[in-house]
Amino acid sequence: MENRKKDIHSQLNEAELDPISQESARQEMDEYLESLQEREKGLKAMEEAQQFLEDQLEDANTEIDRLRRELDKAVVEAEESEYLRQEAENARKQLENTLYSIQEGVEDAKVTDLRDERMHRRQGVVGIDSVTRGPFIRGMLLGIIVGAAGAVLALEIMALGNGKGELISLLLDAASG
Repeated sequence: MENRKKDIHSQLNEAELDPISQESARQEMDEYLESLQEREKGLKAMEEAQQFLEDQLEDANTEIDRLRRELDKAVVEAEESEYLRQEAENARKQLENTLYSIQEGVEDAKVTDLRDERMHRRQGVVGIDSVTRGPFIRGMLLGIIVGAAGAVLALEIMALGNGKGELISLLLDAASG
């Protein structure tokens, strides 16, 4: 093979070699340019992928920040809820204690008859029952009759004192006359 190359090389003179080497250099340069363009396309694709990943990372960080704020808000609400629950529990315990003490007070103050035997009801005591029964009405009628008789007697005495005579006879004369 080497012989063959030497033969081809020897057959070609320098004038013919110059255009061939230029063509070869041009082809190599074209290959390099194509390779360079492909690499530029690859770099461009990588830059776009990098930009896309950076955008996704920024979106993820924004979402993390939003979630962190929501978590902080939820923690504050949970703390407030716990505080309110404890307050309600304390109020419930206080109410239970108050109700218990009221119940104890009611049990202690149940109706107890503090009167001794001297204060118990006797038969001769005037009460609402004895006022509304028959003896009261009879007594009242007797009082009215006695009062009316006393009034007539007083008027008769006054009439005699005036010198006109008996009151009953005067009343009868006035009624007939």
